[in-house]
Amino acid sequence: METATPWFPCWGLKFENSAISITDLVNKFLKNRPNNRWLLITKDAAASERHLWSTWYKMEKNFLEHTALSKNPDAEFIRIISGTHQLKTAFSRAGLNEHDTQAWLIYLPQSQENIDSLPKTSMTEFAESAQKLIYLIEATLITERPKPSKKGLVRLGIEFKGNDESINDNLFISHLARSSLTS
Repeated sequence: METATPWFPCWGLKFENSAISITDLVNKFLKNRPNNRWLLITKDAAASERHLWSTWYKMEKNFLEHTALSKNPDAEFIRIISGTHQLKTAFSRAGLNEHDTQAWLIYLPQSQENIDSLPKTSMTEFAESAQKLIYLIEATLITERPKPSKKGLVRLGIEFKGNDESINDNLFISHLARSSLTS
């Protein structure tokens, strides 16, 4: 029997203050986040809990094997979820752009001794830090979880010719492998 994938520590956000630029918002976030295991990605870049955990696993494995292309976990996670070797491309795909109005606030848990099992995390464990960051960047919480979308496929540069009903998180998860290929 297959067990359910646990929730990944992420919170959906909507940016309410249109007077602040995304650049200023990101700078405020970077200045106030507790560490580089907190990041923001565009809402369309995350397709499911499995997609986020798969990205997290690849990131942790890269650091464990000293094959990470980024020095920090936040940038490596964005690079992997974007399916690219290039950080500039990664940030344009999964990072926040000026037209974004929604995002995921993500916390990357530390891996435990056995990387082959997901870390035991509780959303309440990080809730206070998340609430503080949400307040500081003048965002509001949205009550949904990551889901695959056509907009996400386009944003991440995933070619897809099928119909919308056949879009699933497997398309996004298989795209992660591209981050390990040279272009």
